[in-house]
Amino acid sequence: MTIIGNKFAVDFPMAKSIFDIHSETSLTFNIIEKDGNKTDIKETVETKMTEIRPQLFMVTWKEANGNTITQIHDYEREIIYSNWTTPKGEFINAEGTLKLIDNY
Repeated sequence: MTIIGNKFAVDFPMAKSIFDIHSETSLTFNIIEKDGNKTDIKETVETKMTEIRPQLFMVTWKEANGNTITQIHDYEREIIYSNWTTPKGEFINAEGTLKLIDNY
């Protein structure tokens, strides 16, 4: 599966989003649901993608609000692990699903 140029549905317990992966250095995330409420938070971020093995990547970025994100994207198993820190120093972990959106 080609990752670059595809969109993926990301589902965490607290939020749902769409990842549009433009390149190894850029993705747009669109948070479409947060804590059960519909939302539309969208940002394009500069990323670093490190391939650990085929279909398994570590992806990092910093958001405009100051959050720093480190994620493991396992495209083979359709699992995503996310760790992030907020500007207030909170450290948050989440595990979710990562599924290719067909017909993109």
